[in-house]
Amino acid sequence: MLKVSKGVEQGVFVLLMLALQKDHTPVKSNILSDTLSVSDSYLKKILRKLVVAGLISSNASKDGGFQLKKSIEKISFLDVCMALDPIKEIELQNMQLANHIFPNDPEHVKKSEQTVIDVFSKGTEAFYKELKAVSLAKLLKEEKYTEGTINWVKQLEK
Repeated sequence: MLKVSKGVEQGVFVLLMLALQKDHTPVKSNILSDTLSVSDSYLKKILRKLVVAGLISSNASKDGGFQLKKSIEKISFLDVCMALDPIKEIELQNMQLANHIFPNDPEHVKKSEQTVIDVFSKGTEAFYKELKAVSLAKLLKEEKYTEGTINWVKQLEK
């Protein structure tokens, strides 16, 4: 089973919150972390990665905070994964084991190893393609994110 890191999960929800923010005004990190009930210091690391990836912008002024840098419709699951927990190239750790089983057939071992590498590479490409095909907007009602309908500061006060 594929495991999604908590960083990716938090990143998705941060982006959804920013998409829903009333009038798309900036949201401070402490509001995001309080609403999500996560560590502010850990969330700041997530936010920094989202800024570096060009998904959100940061303004450190008194009225500043974080905002989407582009429409939630243009942010895919792949964008979030690549920003927060990039999937590394397929690297098979101990390909030498085949040589223990087939010591007299190095050509077969080499061909089999290449088959394994190819199948994992194709699987990774298919996975990327699926992640790229779905935008985070699919998780929201369009009328809620178009202009933003939630004031997260007021939500916390309730």
